[in-house]
Order: sequence, then C-alpha cells, then structure tokens
Amino acid sequence: REAGRRTYIPVMSGENKLSWQVKDLIPNSEYYFRVKAVNKIGGGEYLELRNPIIAEDPKQPPDPPVDLEVHNPTSKSVTLTWKPPLFDGGSKIMGYIIEKLTKGKDRWERCNDYLVPLLTYPVKGLEEGKEYQFRVRAENAAGISEPSRITPFVKAVDPIEAPKVFLAAKLQSGLEVKRGDEIILEAHISGSPYPSIIWLRNDEVVRPEEIKKRLTAYTRKKKGEAEEEEPFQLSLPERMSIDNHKEGESVLSIRDSIRADHGTFTIKVENDHGVAKASCEVNVLDTPGPPVNFVFEDVRKNSVICKWEPPLDDGGSEILNYVLEKKDNTKAEMGWVTVSSTLRHCKFHVTKLIEGKEYLFRVFAENRVGSGPPCVSKPMTAKDPFSPPDPPNKPDVQDITSNSMVVKWNEPKDNGSPIIGYWIEKREINSTHWARVNRNLVNALEIKVEGLLEGLTYVFRVCAENAAGPGKFSPPSDPKTAQDPIMPPGPPIPRVADTSSTSIELEWEPPVYNGGGDITGYHVYKQLVGVKEWSRCTEKPIKVRQYTVKEVREGADYKLRVTALNAAGEGPPGETEPVTVAEPKEPPTVELDVSVKAGIQVMAGQTIKIPATVTGRPTPTIAWAVEEHELEKDRVVIENVGTKSELTIKNALRKDHGRYIITATNSSGSKSAGTRVEVFDVPGPVLDLKPVVTNRKMCLLNWSDPEDDGGSDIIGFIVERKDAKMHTWRLAVDTERSKCDITGLVEGQEYKFRVSAKNKFGTGPPVEIGPILAVDPLVVPGPPSCPEVKDKTKSSVALAWKPPQKDGGSPIKGYIVEMQDEGSTDWKKVNEGDKLFPTCECVIPNL
Repeated sequence: REAGRRTYIPVMSGENKLSWQVKDLIPNSEYYFRVKAVNKIGGGEYLELRNPIIAEDPKQPPDPPVDLEVHNPTSKSVTLTWKPPLFDGGSKIMGYIIEKLTKGKDRWERCNDYLVPLLTYPVKGLEEGKEYQFRVRAENAAGISEPSRITPFVKAVDPIEAPKVFLAAKLQSGLEVKRGDEIILEAHISGSPYPSIIWLRNDEVVRPEEIKKRLTAYTRKKKGEAEEEEPFQLSLPERMSIDNHKEGESVLSIRDSIRADHGTFTIKVENDHGVAKASCEVNVLDTPGPPVNFVFEDVRKNSVICKWEPPLDDGGSEILNYVLEKKDNTKAEMGWVTVSSTLRHCKFHVTKLIEGKEYLFRVFAENRVGSGPPCVSKPMTAKDPFSPPDPPNKPDVQDITSNSMVVKWNEPKDNGSPIIGYWIEKREINSTHWARVNRNLVNALEIKVEGLLEGLTYVFRVCAENAAGPGKFSPPSDPKTAQDPIMPPGPPIPRVADTSSTSIELEWEPPVYNGGGDITGYHVYKQLVGVKEWSRCTEKPIKVRQYTVKEVREGADYKLRVTALNAAGEGPPGETEPVTVAEPKEPPTVELDVSVKAGIQVMAGQTIKIPATVTGRPTPTIAWAVEEHELEKDRVVIENVGTKSELTIKNALRKDHGRYIITATNSSGSKSAGTRVEVFDVPGPVLDLKPVVTNRKMCLLNWSDPEDDGGSDIIGFIVERKDAKMHTWRLAVDTERSKCDITGLVEGQEYKFRVSAKNKFGTGPPVEIGPILAVDPLVVPGPPSCPEVKDKTKSSVALAWKPPQKDGGSPIKGYIVEMQDEGSTDWKKVNEGDKLFPTCECVIPNL
C-alpha cells in the first residue's frame, strides 16, 4: 500500500517463493509491504514493515572521470580538462576533486578547496622547475569515485614562444579621424615570456608625459595690426596615454587630436626569442592650410591671370576646390567679392577689371572637412605693361612669277609683348588703294602672295601686332612686275639600271630646278673612257626618263650624260660614273609565294598551283621535282614567264601528294625551295574481304583497312547486303571495327555483300563479295546405330541398322559396310568398288 493510504493491494498470491519483484511503482513514492504464509489449512499472520520504503533506484559512487589532459603549462600553473564518468552511479555528479603529486613525493595533495562543477580547472601555485602528476575524482550523493588515470609528469616551466602582435581588424587599412576626435589604437599581443611593449610614431619612441606649466608671453602689437591668436595646444605626449594593464592587449589613445598628430604609429614587442611589429597609418582630417606663392601673370588693363600653388598641408584630405576673391584696394569700405568658388586648378583668368584700379586677391583651399585660411596677394594695378610693336624694315620681294611673289621682312622690336603675327598689304603702282593680303595673322617672316595679274607692277608693306594691337606699317617695298622668269633647267640625276654584253640601261630623275618652264625633253650622251669627245645617242629629245644605250663594245668602260630641255634651251648635264659593258653575274634566288610556303592542302579533284619567283644573271634554268615520286608530265603544266615560274596540276589525285621542289641553276650556282603538298581524298577499297563464318541465319565478314586512308584516319566502315537476284543494296550497317556480324539471313537464300571505308572526307569505293549461300556448313555425318543380323545362311548374312542422328548438313548418300574375320584385327570393306548401300540394310554374300 502507499504510505498515504490504508488499503493493501495484493501483488503476489499462492507462489512458493521467498522473494518477489514488485513492479509498476511510482518513482519517489513511499510504500509499506506485508507478507503471510499459506498452507492447506489457511493463512497465517502478516509480517509488516515498520518503516516505509521509497521507490527509487539504488545509489552508488560514480565511475572515475575519463580523458584527463594537461594544457598550457607555465612556471606557476597548468590547465586540466576531462570528461565526465561513463556512469554517474545513479545520482547527479555534484563536482570534481583535483589532486596533484610532486615528483619524488609519495603523497597526493588536493588542489581545490571546493568541488569543481566544470570539466576544466586551472591548477595554480606550482613551483617553477618541478614536475607534477594529476588525477581527478567525481563525487555524487553516494560518495566519491575512484581516481581517473594519472597524467604523465608535467614540468612547471613557461613555454618558449616568439612575440606576436597585430592591430585590431578595423585598423588594418589605417585610421582616419577628424580633428578633436580621440585616436585609439588597440593591439593584441602574445609571447612567452610576455614581451616588453614600446609605441613609436614615425619610427621615434613616444611615451606619455605630464602636462607642463607654461608661462604666457605678451607681445605688443603695432597700431592697425590685426591680432591673430594661435590656439594653445598641448604636445602629443601630454595628450597621450598607454594602457598595458590587461595581458595580451595594449591600447594607445590620444585625446583632442590635431592635424600634426598624423603619421605612422608602430607597436614594437620584444622578448628573449624575437621582436615583432605592427603599424597603422593615422590620418587626422582638418581644414587645409593656406595656398602659397600667389603670383600674377599677363597683367592687362582689364584682366589678369592669378596663379598659386596648393597648400603645404592638405589637411589629410584631397583638395576639392579653391575659392578666389578680389577687393578694390583703393576703397577701404569695399568688401571682398567672390570671383569664382568652383576652381579645380591653381590658375584663373580674372576679367572685367577697371583700368587703373588697384586690387587685392585672396584664395582659400577647401577639402571635405571645410575651407582653410586664405593666401592674400600683393596689391596689383590693372594696366597694360607694353605698347604696339615698331614697324618692320622695308620688305624684300623674291621668287616672282606671272601670278605670285614671295614677300619677306625682318622682325621689329615688340615693345614688351611678344608679336603674335603680321598684316601684309599690297598696292598696284598706279593705284592709291592698299588691299589687305592675308585674312588671318601670319606668324612667319614671309608670305607667298598669289592671285596677282600678269604684267602689273606691285608694292607691299607690313605691320606687326602684339597684345597691345597692330603697330605702324613698314616703308613700301620696291616695285616688282608679275611675270615668269625662264632659264635653262638644272641637271637631271642619272643612274645605270642594268648592263648587258651589248647595251647599257640608263634611268634618271628630273632636274630639281626646271628653270621656270616645263621640261620638254632629254638628250643622252656617251663617252668611251680615255676619249675626250662625247657622242649624242638621241637624235630628238625624248620625254621618257629611261634609255638603252647601244653600239657599245663588250668589256669597254663608258661614261653617260643626260641633259634636260625647256623653252629657254638645254641645261647642264648630269653625269654617271664609268660603267663596264658586261653581262652581270648574279647567283640564282628562288622564293616561293607566301601563300604556299607553309604547305598546300587540297581535296582530290581540285587544282594544285605552286607559284615561285626566280631571279639570277644569266637567266637560270628551272627544274621542278617531287621527292616521293616522278612528275607525270602529261598531267603537270609548268609555265616560266620572266622571273615567274608556276607549276599547275589539275584534277589532283591522292598520289600527287609529296614535297615539291623547284631548283634554279646558272653559272653562279644553284638554289632550291620546296613546299609540302597534301592531297586529301576518301579512303581506298578495303582489303582481304572474306566470310569467316556462314550458316543458315548469319554471316560473319572480316576485312583489313585500305592501303590508302585518303590522308585522314579511318573513322569507320559501311557494310551493305542484297539478295543475289536483286538490284538494290539495303540494310547499311556502320561499324568502327574491321569485322561485322550480319544476322537475319533466310536459309537457302544467296546474298551479296559490300564494304566501304570512311574518313572525315567521305566514303571510299565499295568492295563486293558473293554470292554466298545461307546454309549451315557441311560436315561428315554421325555414325549409324543399332546394327543387327536379320538373317543368315551358310554363305551369307543379312544386316540392318538405323541411320545416324546427324547427317552433317547434307542428305545421306549411302553407307559403307566393313567386316572382320574372327581372330584377325583387320577390317575389310564389303562394298564392291566405290558403290554405297543406299538403304539401311544389305546382304553380305560369299562368306
């Protein structure tokens, strides 16, 4: 019964046992039990428990912890980790007890005062240099477990580790702050022994300093001077702090940052095993400094070009813009006026100034933080610094023709401004009106005046212009009349183009100077070296600039002359060096056309053309050949015209492939050139086509690859069949192998087969075989069976037998009967001659 109830419930009755397992109890509930004995007469008295029993599992101490490991040993501590027991003893693990054993001692010491609830524990208070072993026990409500497996000896020494340092991830690409913000640089450090830490700025060590007391210096200002107070700033060490109290971290901070704080900050850590560094570029953004070197260029009465240079300090950010302002310096009450607030460059052309006024200019630089202080210019008065140029000297007129003249003059004094060009005017001598020659300024010291009227006389004058305007005109030139001057032409420029044993080929360039008139022709002269007289070769002037000089002696030396003629007559001659009359000797050269040098690839049936250029003196003899075979003269056409030679083969065949060589030979030597010709075609016929196996249902064909693959790999075969009496081929089969199994034949039917090879250019000619009869192959018949004697007499015997089970594929023609005498080992043929017994019985006579 439950402790809270009075009624008992039977759980066992009539069993002859002294123990019983009671099931289906409620966990953690209290129960009373009673037992009585029973015999035939009846039941005795109950024996009842005095105290209730709680329904709960039995409890025992847990198993020992497992996988005890030692981590991160130092000179004073180690870290232990373990896993919980495999069995907790039926009760929750309350904690763990850690024990250590010093080497050389025999007593274990407890490391923790209180139970450790976690699976890790840092053991501290070790003595440096000594060795220790550790073990762990688990404890539950039932007690303490056996100890875990003991660790190997661990020595209490600091690990050897070179120092390492790296900056926080957000600092890897640098740090950018605005002026006044705090600069915070955080670094993470490791190393054993723990390294020393130094911070550097621009490779110089920086350390925090206490704020110093400063004396205030008073300076007297003169009357009218504006007081500019520079803001007071603490030095960087006075605003800096370094926090190294947390092991593994170092934080450098600088409060109230100013522009001058920017630079490269480096943390350097060092121990006995090395040095490590990490750097960060710190940029403090501020407004830029003032632009510098403000100057004026090209000062004019109503404009000026202002130039300056960028600030020495851009404030840590790119200069985005400049603002230029001006002020009328003659009136104190006038304020600054913006000239332009969108300047990207350090130069600006200021216009609309008032002549004679004095101006001040100032320029500001702007970056993304804001505008910096201005750079103020010196006073500038708007006026021109120069005057128009002086007049040139009297012009000189040259190169007169019927419609043009060239006018030249000298450069005058520019009076302070560079001359930008000249104006030229002309006047007919009998007129009073000057006409402008050029529409635009001429920046040279001469001009060709065209469009003049032939026969009229002209004078010219010139004036120069600079930034102040045009100056005075020069005195007029001397009068000149527009007409063409004609003189004999200059000498032509001759050269010997070629020689032979009977002639000299002469060519020439026209004279550089034609004398003012068109060249009407040329004369050619020759002179035998050693003879003073020149003989003219041309009866009349020739207009072409080449001539073949004949009637010369082979081996003799000659000089040649050429003169040019115009309306004014014959000009001076151009003369050649002495030349020897002889046939020149040049070794042959052979050059294949660039289109065939790398080789020729054609399909069968196309045309092969191999053009070549052959030179040499005397003219070489030309021979074509093929390395692999002889040229077929009836199919090959060779054309030799001048220096060109071309071999042509129409309807190219597969056998035409090979290396074609052209050879040129003369008395000076021999030269060859060659190119490879590839002729592609379908493959040739297959070889050795034959049936390997034939029966009434199928035929297995076998063959060999063609002798000629057509210049490309064989990619397969086409097998076709037809009835021997039909005309149409059908049932084409593609196969990659050199054999084919053809099924579906009709027994007793005759068939023909053909096979063609394929490459990437197509299918070759077929090879036929057949007719082949679709029957099983013939073999000898099997043995007859069951021979027996049907009848016998004193001189004969009648035999009978059964036919063989297999006839070998052909009807039985007859039988052969043999006999053996008793006591002999030899068999004798009973049949007469070659006669066969046609049936399965026979009579053997004459016994």
